[in-house]
Amino acid sequence: MFWKILVATDLTPASDELIECVESFRELGTEEVVLAHVTELVDATGAVEVLPAQPVDVDLVLRRQKDTLERLGLKVVVQTLLGTPALMLEQAARDHGVNVILAGSHGKGLLRSAALGSVSRELLRTTSHPLLLDRLDLGKEGEASCRMIFSRVLFPTDYSETAEKALDFLGKIALETGCSVTLMHVMESQGEDQENERRREEECWYLLEAKKRRLERLGAAEVSIDLVHGRAAEEILSRMSKGAFTSIVMGGKGKGVLTELILGSTANEVARHATLPVLFVPAAVAEAPGS
Repeated sequence: MFWKILVATDLTPASDELIECVESFRELGTEEVVLAHVTELVDATGAVEVLPAQPVDVDLVLRRQKDTLERLGLKVVVQTLLGTPALMLEQAARDHGVNVILAGSHGKGLLRSAALGSVSRELLRTTSHPLLLDRLDLGKEGEASCRMIFSRVLFPTDYSETAEKALDFLGKIALETGCSVTLMHVMESQGEDQENERRREEECWYLLEAKKRRLERLGAAEVSIDLVHGRAAEEILSRMSKGAFTSIVMGGKGKGVLTELILGSTANEVARHATLPVLFVPAAVAEAPGS
């Protein structure tokens, strides 16, 4: 399902670690990698220069990273781009027909903000490709967290159409990996009376049970369900910290937890604070050839 992926590299040690995450995609059938590096030059308006903190030999580092990927038995295409990073990465993903974009959500180069970087935030807002963001710790020389990424997955759902598309993706992952999944729904207060709240809760349990059976039929090793009350982002992050999960899979844009026109606050908060890789599946998924 992820036979071709795009890896965004900023040539820092953090991106070296990110490249090692590609091995986790091999069990999903990855055969080809587009290794993309974007340089954004400072202009008269004061645009931020997206370059490593220390000068590097771009060709040398890209060649070394390409060799690392090729040792995994992958075909590698290198792209060096000039322009607005998020725009250029999305265009490269379209041009090459990739199935997913892999990027770091923290770091000192392409995505170097102490909070969620502007590039990853813009990708989240605009991309039509599934986007995997892996947190890279600014305090360490590159430490990606995507080993065995799809072993134990937390899947928050708001029952929106976008969440259903993300569930379809998760079903394919379960089919390929036999992963364990926790299906989670957060009931936010609507100021209703106790009887209406009870009915809504019963309906939520029913929907979670139906999705559980669906994933079990597709081959998930174990599926549990979790219905909680509270604020969506806070509860998702709390559940993440309490469980032995290896990743989060969730919708990228939608009408429920995530808004239709722009990326909603829940997704932003999860992307900003998650200590695990997060795979966002957008409402309109770009179909790659042969996907």
